Amino acid sequence: HTAAMTHEEKVARWIGPGKIGVEIGAFKSPIPGLVPRPIYVDRFRDYAGARCLADYYGDATELPFRDNSLDYVATSHVLEHVANPVQALAEWYRVLRPGGIIYCLVPDRRYTWDHARPLTTVAHMLEDFERGTTVCDGTHIDDFVDGVDWSTYSPATPAADVPAKKTELKKIYHDAVDSGNEINIHFHVFEPPNLLELLDTLRTWPRTRFAWEVVDQADRFPANNPIGFLAVVRVAKAWPDRVAGWLNRRRTARDPKAAVLPAAKPFDP
Repeated sequence: HTAAMTHEEKVARWIGPGKIGVEIGAFKSPIPGLVPRPIYVDRFRDYAGARCLADYYGDATELPFRDNSLDYVATSHVLEHVANPVQALAEWYRVLRPGGIIYCLVPDRRYTWDHARPLTTVAHMLEDFERGTTVCDGTHIDDFVDGVDWSTYSPATPAADVPAKKTELKKIYHDAVDSGNEINIHFHVFEPPNLLELLDTLRTWPRTRFAWEVVDQADRFPANNPIGFLAVVRVAKAWPDRVAGWLNRRRTARDPKAAVLPAAKPFDP
C-alpha cells in the first residue's frame, strides 16, 4: 500500500502524458491529470438534471473501441454501479494494448453510506458473469434500499419518513426491472480485500485467465476525498495482442479516433 496521494500524482506515475485512453462515467467530475483529454464514454447524456461529460455512448461492459487500441481505461466510482463487474473487467482488458493500465477507484464501504451492507463475494461476481447479469437485474434492490445509511444517502429525508421512502423507492426500482428497464444503484459493495481477491482470481479462473498484475494500490484515496480504494492494474497479454497493439499504436498516433469503432454512437456536442 502506498501513502495517500492525489489523482494527478498517481496518473503521472502510471499513465503519464501523451497516452490514448478512455474514462468511463466521468459525469461532472473527471479524473484530473489525464493529458491529453481522454475519450469520455457514458451510458447517459444527461443524468440527475445535469449534462454528463461524454463523447460516445457506451457502458462499462460494452465499450466502443477496437481490441488492443487503448493505453488506459480509467474509472472512478463506477464499478459499484455495474451489475456484472467481471464482464466490465473483461471488456477493459479487451480494449487495452499489452502494457495498458486499468486505473480503477471504487468507494470503500467503510467510509460511505454502504457501510452497513454486506460485502459482495467474489463467488457472487463470478456467478453474475456466468448468468449474464445486466443492469435490468433486481437482485440487489432490497439490499440496497434497506442497507444504505439513509442519514447520509438522503440527509434531507426526516427519519420518520424513511420507512415510507424505502417502500416507495423499492417499488420504483422493481417496477422498472419488471418492465425490462435499467436501474442505477450500487449493485455491489467493495473493500480492498474483495476487489483485490477478484482481480487475482481472474488471473487463473478458466473463463478469463487475464494476464495482468496489480502494480499499485492506495487506501483512503484520493487525499482530498478519502472514501475510496485505488487499484492500478497493468495488462500483459500474449504476442498476437502485442502485434495488434503495435499496429493500433501506429494508427492512433496519426489519429486518436482510429481507436473508436465505426459503429460507435457519438453524443451531440
